[in-house]
Amino acid sequence: MRSIKRLAGVGVLVSAVVVGMALGAPTGQGGKVRVFMLQGGGHDWKHHLPMLAEILENTGDFTVTLSKDLNQLKAENIRKYDLVFFYGSGLNFSDPSQEKGLCEFVRAGGGYAGVHSASDSFKKSDRYWEMVGGRFAGHGHGTYTVHICDKDHPITAPLEDFEITDECYRHSYHKNLRMRALTCMDWGNERQTMAWVRDYGKGRMFYTANGHGRKAWTNPHWQRLVVRGMYWAAGRDVKDPPAAK
Repeated sequence: MRSIKRLAGVGVLVSAVVVGMALGAPTGQGGKVRVFMLQGGGHDWKHHLPMLAEILENTGDFTVTLSKDLNQLKAENIRKYDLVFFYGSGLNFSDPSQEKGLCEFVRAGGGYAGVHSASDSFKKSDRYWEMVGGRFAGHGHGTYTVHICDKDHPITAPLEDFEITDECYRHSYHKNLRMRALTCMDWGNERQTMAWVRDYGKGRMFYTANGHGRKAWTNPHWQRLVVRGMYWAAGRDVKDPPAAK
């Protein structure tokens, strides 16, 4: 994982990036997807984010930067990336330009992928809520079946229902939400959406509520769903991670 970069602060320069690239412009199918993974907040991001970063880099299609620096979301910095990934809970923007940089990056054609507690961060931001579509409203926990409820989408077309031990999030949905549900689970007498995608301007957003702890993050079916979702959000041909069978 030598190519995974970690940023200590605002003034750190990232090597091997294209300087002066238009905000949110895709790199095209020929270049690697440059992922910014935001560290921090609740949940075990210290162990889980490097695990996913290694899986992504082993595909040969992604380079990953791990950082706690929210200023990487500002317009002048976020343009170095193609895809932004969130996981931790309880985070908030410390500067309005961070919120603006992220949301306009995606609206202009960038990609966003969120896992689990990503919907429990930036809860003071209506723009972020609108972009993701859902905001955490409560959860249960157990072992249950994740159903593939959309067999036509490129992310989930080849996937089968799978069992997972995990939290099961409930969400409050933004009034402007238009989403395409990909996976779901049975919550009593109701069927709860667990993963969805949506267009946000010219950009793409992928989110799955699954991914609380180690049992979920090491589940190969969960890993396959997330990696495929990240390919899609980046505007690339969707592929499985190398270990997926």
